[in-house]
Amino acid sequence: MFEVTIRDGDDGPALENGVVRVGIHLNRGTFSVSAVEKGRGSLASAAVSVALDAGPTVGSRGIGFSVEREEVVEDWLGRGRCVVLSRESDEHEPELVTTLTLYAGMPFATVRSEVLNRGKSAIRVSAFRVLDAGRVELGAEASDCRFYKEGWQDWSPALVLPVSGEDVAMSPPVIAPRAQPERKQGRFLSELMTLVAAPSGASLLAGFTSTADQFSQVWLDREGQALTAVSYADGIEVRAGGRLASETLLIEPSGDGLGSMRRYGEALGRGSAAVKWPEPVAGWCSWYYYFHGISESEVIANLDVISLRRRELPFEYVQIDDGYQAGIGDWLTANEKFPQGMGWLADQIHEKGFKAGLWLAPFLLGEKSQMWKDHPDWAVQYQPGTPMIAMLNWEQRCYALDLTRPDVIEWLGTVFRTIFDEWGYDYVKIDFIYAGAVDGIRYDPNVTRAQAYRRGIEVVRKVAGERFILGCGQPIGPSIGVVNGARIGPDVAPFWHPKVRSDERDDMSSVSTLNALRNVLSRWWMHGPLWLNDPDCLMVRESETTLTLDEMRTLATIIALSGGMVLNSDNLSELSDERREVISMLLPVYGKSAVPLDLFAANGMPRLFELDCGSHQMLGVFNWEEQSAQVTVPLPEAATHVFDAWSQEYLGLQRESIRLSIPSHGCVLLGLRRAEDRPQMVGSTFHLLQGAMEISGEVWDGSALLLRLRPVANAEGEISLAVPEDTGGPRADGCEVSQASDGLWALRLRVDEERDLRVEFG
Repeated sequence: MFEVTIRDGDDGPALENGVVRVGIHLNRGTFSVSAVEKGRGSLASAAVSVALDAGPTVGSRGIGFSVEREEVVEDWLGRGRCVVLSRESDEHEPELVTTLTLYAGMPFATVRSEVLNRGKSAIRVSAFRVLDAGRVELGAEASDCRFYKEGWQDWSPALVLPVSGEDVAMSPPVIAPRAQPERKQGRFLSELMTLVAAPSGASLLAGFTSTADQFSQVWLDREGQALTAVSYADGIEVRAGGRLASETLLIEPSGDGLGSMRRYGEALGRGSAAVKWPEPVAGWCSWYYYFHGISESEVIANLDVISLRRRELPFEYVQIDDGYQAGIGDWLTANEKFPQGMGWLADQIHEKGFKAGLWLAPFLLGEKSQMWKDHPDWAVQYQPGTPMIAMLNWEQRCYALDLTRPDVIEWLGTVFRTIFDEWGYDYVKIDFIYAGAVDGIRYDPNVTRAQAYRRGIEVVRKVAGERFILGCGQPIGPSIGVVNGARIGPDVAPFWHPKVRSDERDDMSSVSTLNALRNVLSRWWMHGPLWLNDPDCLMVRESETTLTLDEMRTLATIIALSGGMVLNSDNLSELSDERREVISMLLPVYGKSAVPLDLFAANGMPRLFELDCGSHQMLGVFNWEEQSAQVTVPLPEAATHVFDAWSQEYLGLQRESIRLSIPSHGCVLLGLRRAEDRPQMVGSTFHLLQGAMEISGEVWDGSALLLRLRPVANAEGEISLAVPEDTGGPRADGCEVSQASDGLWALRLRVDEERDLRVEFG
């Protein structure tokens, strides 16, 4: 591992670790970050600044830096060295201090700003421009590049945009409610992080790795290829002699954008102390079939089906969603559809051997609720005497709860102690929680929106202890380190396209299966390092839906490849055997996310989603068009066995590419195995991931193939073997052997426990 060196250059100190170089131009007050290896991205001529609520913006560009000190550092990103710089300033100005850090062997640098109030009276800090108009250099014109846009909360669209076009316009509640830079032609805005990529593969990622105290944004201006990263202090007061710091920004110049995103996710998870969950989560949710019509009897009916079919539906959780509560805010009072109460229902779930989950929207107060009537002073104020409306839903105005009030915090604790400790729920889904971070007047005026929001969700975390928290409708950054699972897109729906909106707003955040899947593909990098991704519910039914069979399979495929939570939301008693088997084909959950191979090359949504299963690859190929398409699918150069998981058809030995017909909104899911000069497994009907779960080991000992089998949701199925012509047919005890075609054999068997299967030949 290369250590970090600091040397004095003509313009100022330079840090280098063999991978990345950080140069500082003291007289100009700028810095640069570049890769040592050629053909990668770089950032040039970046300055820093701080904006005050009342007073001038204090910046380094054209003013200059002076070196305060150099230090050895060791933190969550590793061991390294930093240079601490002060902006040259007059006596009446606050002091702006910037720390540039490089880590041993790491392909990125970090920057953090801090303001010191040297005056005699308090100042209020609006925002830190931790990166102020640095020039992105990728060896290409900006208009030829692509920009990764990250949304403020999980319903916000996350996608890649061509810089030759224009940004996607969004409206509340999916945009940050306060801090928005001026919208202008050629400006592309992203929350928390972005990555700009050139056609050559050269890229530059800029993203914040600490998130608990301040919201942050990054934007690119096409003109000048200027990148700016802002950490919002929201007018926090800094007393005389006091200090206030920004969040920490990571900058990585790279030739591998997808690799940069993965590394950033890992750094963000460490920097924000992510609360990881050790196992994938699978279960049933009431919402997408019953919606507000859910009742106690319907939950029990589905619970009975799950209990009777627990082998083929190995769910852990049963989640009651929206529809049980007396009002939005009256979470501890059940309505008339739940006559025996929510504690009784949790007991019924437990008695059947499952864990109980409950939905609530704890940061909203509906104007029809008893809680609003009792506590109208608990809302964030839009202006004195006027409560802040967080959203219009449930045929009423819903106000944002002021999470800086001690009595609100006490009430939240009571709500969740009741749900967890008295009723016995093992899991909560906290929804619409962006309401805790709206802009407005709060009881405590000297907290940021992020800090106010954290006060609320940290109450849930403290009361939950080791129990599972699923965040939904949540701001991305400050939720890290509190929730175990996170919705990562808009709601799925029993229809494909979003419904037409009369206000002509952008509809990428509207409820629809298409919109949900866009975000699952784009936010692949969050799964694991930050939390369990929740791609939202799987729906496989044939009635009460307009999803076609192909659209349903696309939904199931992306959920399976995403590695995140798998929650079904159907009336289980009405499913056909064939549709219920689709659920079984996803269980148990593999847990690792696929990668959208063409995220920065696709025109629109990615079409290639590849999962590394160790022994083989699973490649999902999607057709987002309104008509069927002939698609050339890239494959490895070496001979590869190809198996279609949905049609359960062996497509033979292929090299370099294969041509397939894919229906509108449909997909193919290919199992890819490098061909060996021996008998080998090439396909399975047990699990959609073709051996990732049902086969834990495959060894050829020269005369026999040894398979280590383990049970999955489907107890019975077939394993397909490709057998060279001179090897002879297979034989094995405990299974039915048949020849499917020349060189292809099928082993039909049942697996109820982990065991070894010896397959001999000749």
